[in-house]
Amino acid sequence: MIHAALDTSLAAAFAIAEDGRLLAQANLDTRGRDSDRLLVPWLLDTVAGLGLTLADIGQWSAGTGPGSFSGIRAGIAWVMGVRTATGALVRGVPSSLALARSLAAEPGERIAVLHDARRGQLILSPCLVGEGGPVAAGEACVVSVDELDPAAFAHFVAAQEVVVELAGGRLGDRLRFLPHLEARHLLEMPGIPWPATPTETVASLEPVYVRPAVFVQPRPVAIR
Repeated sequence: MIHAALDTSLAAAFAIAEDGRLLAQANLDTRGRDSDRLLVPWLLDTVAGLGLTLADIGQWSAGTGPGSFSGIRAGIAWVMGVRTATGALVRGVPSSLALARSLAAEPGERIAVLHDARRGQLILSPCLVGEGGPVAAGEACVVSVDELDPAAFAHFVAAQEVVVELAGGRLGDRLRFLPHLEARHLLEMPGIPWPATPTETVASLEPVYVRPAVFVQPRPVAIR
């Protein structure tokens, strides 16, 4: 079975494995205006470079966030489009779990995955390390930097430089910065089942937005 993973919550991260053996892993910076134009050719070229086609991929894991609102939707739309064309199995996996799995943490330890929430705030996704790796230990929530408790978690991790700028002074070397998310960690999620019905598939791919896409008051318009 060939299994691919795509995450577009921060930039673009892609990985593909066959029967548990990693074949390729790649990252692409899609934070610019050309992101939509670059993503699909990059994915197709990466797959073709392995001598494969999309029809050869029987399973897809898609990152569901937190992260960029438009980025998450782009990745999910791609995976759902491939599912429609090829009949592949699809599941959604929180991107925060992939970041948590990047750490060498021990069972029983708690991990706080941090994302930029804008307006000087952070999104905190709590995870607990079990025998099979990190699992969600509560709902992701928006917090201020002052609300971060360095003693509440064994590890803090982020993949955005702005998070380090905001929280580095409070967390110091307790905060681990990752240059990017590695999509291979989306493949290694034994605790997240594969949906059995179309309804379950759609529910599995629900983005982790935490707050509305528009969360600031619009500027008042002066009527003359």
